[in-house]
Amino acid sequence: MNAINFFKTKKLDLIVDFYTSVLALPVWLNQDSCIIFRAGNQLLGFCRCDISEISGTITFFCKDRKEVDAIYSRLKAIAKTAPKPNLAYNIYNFWAADPEGRSLEFQCFDHQLEPYITLEEGLKTRRSIRKYKSEPVPEELLNKVFELCRYSPTACNLQSYYYIVIKQREILEKIVSLRGPSGKPILASPYAIAVASKGDISHRKIQDACIAAYHLMLAAKAYDLGTCWVTDMDKDEIKDLLGIPHQDYIACLTPIGYPAEHFPVPERHQVKDFVRYL
Repeated sequence: MNAINFFKTKKLDLIVDFYTSVLALPVWLNQDSCIIFRAGNQLLGFCRCDISEISGTITFFCKDRKEVDAIYSRLKAIAKTAPKPNLAYNIYNFWAADPEGRSLEFQCFDHQLEPYITLEEGLKTRRSIRKYKSEPVPEELLNKVFELCRYSPTACNLQSYYYIVIKQREILEKIVSLRGPSGKPILASPYAIAVASKGDISHRKIQDACIAAYHLMLAAKAYDLGTCWVTDMDKDEIKDLLGIPHQDYIACLTPIGYPAEHFPVPERHQVKDFVRYL
């Protein structure tokens, strides 16, 4: 189930111009007299009426303080306050108003959140992270990531994949010595995860493991954790270090942790450049 918040407005054209031009929100659905905008996982509808509803608050929340500050710099002309911490709610926020006087709040939470990003946002913004904070991910949070990994698809639903969380530094260093310099990203975070599948269960062990690896990376992104696919790990020597049977397949090892770097989405080629219809 999903939800939309609707507001009556006497000045629909003005409101549409503000939310598209000033706040840069995309129109999710145009119903002529009722326009619905999307802001991440929030849907806002404005419907033409003879009165305007301006009570309550529309809150937009961001990834971090840097993003809040960037929005404030862009919206200074309509801001009522400058960004500041709110210790009561462990947030960082500022206030503004739309052309009809609705209260707008822009904030970020200064603590870890449950997943909230849309699938589209996760697919578009997942990056390979090679620098991490030293703070390890709590096991409770890792298990939430693995809970999402339960739904990774497999051939004939045989569920042959599995994950090994490696916390021992000496094992990771031995793996890098076997893999070579390209394996160093797995040393960048406190933990690394090996993604494998059972060769005695599935005849599609390679496909099962590769899908499970990407499922892990998307699940980690949902919790704002970083990962980096490190390949060429399907070696008997590495399997021996990890207690993996030789008939199984290792798709990759990935570090996992809180990112210490962020990248913008790079230029991508257009659909017409990589899709062909027969």
